[in-house]
Amino acid sequence: MNFTGIQMQQILRQLESTMTDITPEQRRLLDELNAQIEENGRHYIVESLTVEQMREHGYDVTEQDAGIIDRIAEKVEMDADMLWDGVAIWAENYGVKRLEDY
Repeated sequence: MNFTGIQMQQILRQLESTMTDITPEQRRLLDELNAQIEENGRHYIVESLTVEQMREHGYDVTEQDAGIIDRIAEKVEMDADMLWDGVAIWAENYGVKRLEDY
């Protein structure tokens, strides 16, 4: 996914966090918008992330998390800063904890 798409998803999550008592219709629309953002950003391919790289950047991951790491890697545009900014957003999205969270 390109960096703009990632930023849009982050803003969408921030908006969602400000909403109380989300109705089923609002949930459907939020989910649909998130899916459209993801689908429209799929044309960027990047290098794979490794468990070691994730650990070096402070994420608590194991070899079993490789599937999640691959999903993160395939959605982030290349450039070191963009990559790790995107990883931070996707790790939050997929529930990957940072070591400092413990």
